[in-house]
Amino acid sequence: MKSRNDVFLARQPIFDRQRKVAAYELLFREDESGEARVTDDARATAQVIAHAFGRLGLNSVIGGSAGFVNVDAEMLMSGRIESLPRNRVVLELLETIAIDCAVVERCSELKHLGYRLALDDVCGVSREMEPLLDIVDVVKIDILQLDPAALEQLVRRLRLHPAKLLAEKVDTPERARRCIELGFDLFQGYFFARPALLTA
Repeated sequence: MKSRNDVFLARQPIFDRQRKVAAYELLFREDESGEARVTDDARATAQVIAHAFGRLGLNSVIGGSAGFVNVDAEMLMSGRIESLPRNRVVLELLETIAIDCAVVERCSELKHLGYRLALDDVCGVSREMEPLLDIVDVVKIDILQLDPAALEQLVRRLRLHPAKLLAEKVDTPERARRCIELGFDLFQGYFFARPALLTA
């Protein structure tokens, strides 16, 4: 049974082309079942930060790697985000964020402060997203949402920008092989490793 003091957090590794762990995505978990059940992005992000940077301790959660932390619009625009250690985190902008001039300006400001940024669940490039593509360090592509031709076209389009490309939701050897052939830099998904639950 869950007590008020229990801490639940999951981490899923992100691998490079040599199959070495490059980072971990830190994920909200409601309880020991390991299910996410996120109904409030802001609360989920706050819990992950409190658990990883407080109770569990960052070194025990990610070791010497970087930690990808999901960030919603409220967290992105708040000053609280600047309390995170810029050399240890990658701020992963959730796809729920409506990109406008204020968001682009804030991302530029955080980048200037030394933070790394990632775009989550990208399936295409919108006009609003364009300015962010030269600011962010990583673009996470949801490969399950795209047919092979569309995936190849999107990769070609994003290669015009400096960001590393991360294939997310890679769940089979065939998809992993295809993403390697397409030149993805980073990989995440059940084929490589499932999220592991951490508790304290």
